[in-house]
Amino acid sequence: MRDSGHTKSRRLQLYDGRALMTAVALLVTAVIVAQMVAQYVTTTAVDQALNRSRLWWEIVLNLQLLSVGMIWFSYSDRISVATGPVRHLHIITCGFVSLTAIMPTLLGAISASNNWFEIRPGPDVFVGFFVFGVTTWLVGLLLQSILYWLRKKSMKRPGQRRGILFFLPSIALGIIALVDGPGGGTLWFILTPIMLYLQGAMPYLMKAFRPPPVDA
Repeated sequence: MRDSGHTKSRRLQLYDGRALMTAVALLVTAVIVAQMVAQYVTTTAVDQALNRSRLWWEIVLNLQLLSVGMIWFSYSDRISVATGPVRHLHIITCGFVSLTAIMPTLLGAISASNNWFEIRPGPDVFVGFFVFGVTTWLVGLLLQSILYWLRKKSMKRPGQRRGILFFLPSIALGIIALVDGPGGGTLWFILTPIMLYLQGAMPYLMKAFRPPPVDA
């Protein structure tokens, strides 16, 4: 009986469905942004771009609304029960994650205002967006680290360690960039938003599938 229970405890089990919803929202956004990047680096004619399709943007906007709703639902109870600096950081993180989830809409609005759907932007614009995306990811990682430290401090108990699996998306992206980039490949460009958003989703995936720490 003990062996059976031990085996059962090792099975993948969902402990926090709301955290999983935030992770799903981020991954949906990752796929949309990756598609936009792929459209830019694999086509040369603006007229053939899927990003000009009204139907495509209707689907994207609906997915963005769904994503923001899932993020708010994930954070609403955490904000209401938290106090002090943890509550404030939850609010800031919720707003920031929601902002990253509507990134395709923001990119679309900027493109429309600059008429980039009619006149293809140059490589300098693409590089600027790329640097902006990486910077946004770094800010999100900093907020998550601060929140993790504050929660661990408020609970007055050691937090769960983040092993190499936690950083696997960043490691994989680094390897792909080193292999694909020097040869002039574009695969690492397309995979960058997916891997960075996946890295941003890792804390939520770990919270969703890891059992909560037990008080001593």
